[in-house]
Amino acid sequence: MMPFNMLSQLALAVSFFVASSQAQTEDASNASSNTTAGSVFVTPEQNLAFALNVPSESSTDLYFSLMMTTSTSWGAIGFGSHMAGALMLVVYPSQSGNSLTISPRIATGHTEPVYTPEIEIDVMPGTGRDNRTNTFIFNGRCTNCRSWNDGSGMINVTSKIQSMMYATGEPRPYFATDARDGPLKMHFNYGTFTMNMIQATGPAGVPVIENSVNSTSIGTAQRLAIEGKRDMVAMAHGVMMIIVFLGLFPFGTFVLKFGNWVRWHALNQVFGFLFTFIASIMGFVISKTYNRSKGFNNAHQIIGLSIFIFLFAQFTLGFLHHRKFKETKKTTKFAPYHRWLGRLVLALGGINAVLGFKLAQSEEYIFVYTVLTLVILPAMVIPIIIKKCIERRRAKKQEATFDMEPWRRPNSQPIIYKVPSATPMTQQQMPPGQNASIPGMSSYMPHQARSMRKNDLGPQQYVREYV
Repeated sequence: MMPFNMLSQLALAVSFFVASSQAQTEDASNASSNTTAGSVFVTPEQNLAFALNVPSESSTDLYFSLMMTTSTSWGAIGFGSHMAGALMLVVYPSQSGNSLTISPRIATGHTEPVYTPEIEIDVMPGTGRDNRTNTFIFNGRCTNCRSWNDGSGMINVTSKIQSMMYATGEPRPYFATDARDGPLKMHFNYGTFTMNMIQATGPAGVPVIENSVNSTSIGTAQRLAIEGKRDMVAMAHGVMMIIVFLGLFPFGTFVLKFGNWVRWHALNQVFGFLFTFIASIMGFVISKTYNRSKGFNNAHQIIGLSIFIFLFAQFTLGFLHHRKFKETKKTTKFAPYHRWLGRLVLALGGINAVLGFKLAQSEEYIFVYTVLTLVILPAMVIPIIIKKCIERRRAKKQEATFDMEPWRRPNSQPIIYKVPSATPMTQQQMPPGQNASIPGMSSYMPHQARSMRKNDLGPQQYVREYV
């Protein structure tokens, strides 16, 4: 009995060991087969990360994960070596601020990419916001991202150096929307890199991005990295227009009204017109860069074009008025049109500045512009008002103390003069003049011939002084 029991226990132990070994082998095999392959890229600024998985059992799908910091306005990953014709996966905060909106777009050049609804992307679990690390995560599956534009653009899933690009917006969130065609500002950071598609190939699944400050790229290599880029043309357009409509044009009016310096007024306004002409050309160039302005149907653009036309008319009216005034030394019929058109242009320019900030997604500058307006314009208008008040008071004072021609006063009464004569004194109405005090002819003796005259001087005469 004892040998039999020992043999049975030994056999049971051996079978349990074999079974345990097989189970561990199967678990290891399953764990290996379920590991998702992927290549990972992290930007130098650590504000955007991208991981890609190429399913070995599918010829159309791509799985990916995009991670972006909450302080970044937008991020994008592009497939291709240059923007023209590249497929872009653009993400930005959703309207709720708790997730990301993804917008597949195709670029046509160095302009804002255009949303393309033909690219189909499914949202996968894990998409949302992580408040512990202040990051957004978008996990997705694209069912037709391997080729686009009827095959003119494609991804080489067998390449070890697939060309890729990236871009991020300003380091501040300035918009949030669920719209797939959300407006973007020019990228603040951008660059290129290569990705090993062989390393990214494996079982289908969303690749994992390590969410930490020590996140590193896997299977990718950085090529180009540019930081801190801004749309200098748009900035120059805005600054020049503010200088013109908040500085030069109001100052030209100031020198004319306050100092009556006609020549300086003309030179100043011509200089402002040239500034406006250059800035308007910049505006036309900018309009071709962004999707929201390519149609040239925005209120800012329409008003801007109207102002541009009005300035030509204003310049013509001013020239005609000045030439006619030099001939006649009198005001002309062009003067009121020139004056009121100038006021209209200044008012439209102020309104259009606010609309321009909104169009450029830079509404925070509206407050700065408002403060400058409330400081600069009163500094020019108040001295003009004070000068006019002083001139009116001075004119009234002169009227009260200097009365050279009293008969020219409105509602003046005729002056009654008392004139003595040889006969009893009578009153006569004398015409005004410097000799108004000369007595009437009745105070003199009638005319007599020399032979008939008497040596009689007549009644006593009154002594008078004629001036």
